[in-house]
Amino acid sequence: MRGFREISFGFILAALGLVGIWYLLDEVLAVLLGVIPLVVLFFGALFVMIGVSSMRMRSEETEGWRAENGNEGSE
Repeated sequence: MRGFREISFGFILAALGLVGIWYLLDEVLAVLLGVIPLVVLFFGALFVMIGVSSMRMRSEETEGWRAENGNEGSE
């Protein structure tokens, strides 16, 4: 019985949300148009940070590899 109550409560909340969006459609669209560029900016910054981090790791691996090869040649 508890599962049925949770599902019905979820449907009621979803219906109220749809009615609210329909009633306040202009305001909802204004908020979405303001939020979308911020989300894109956030993900862009995230991917830049991931790229910088992987480039640092790659350069450290290359330097270590060069140091190892340089030591072997001098022996």
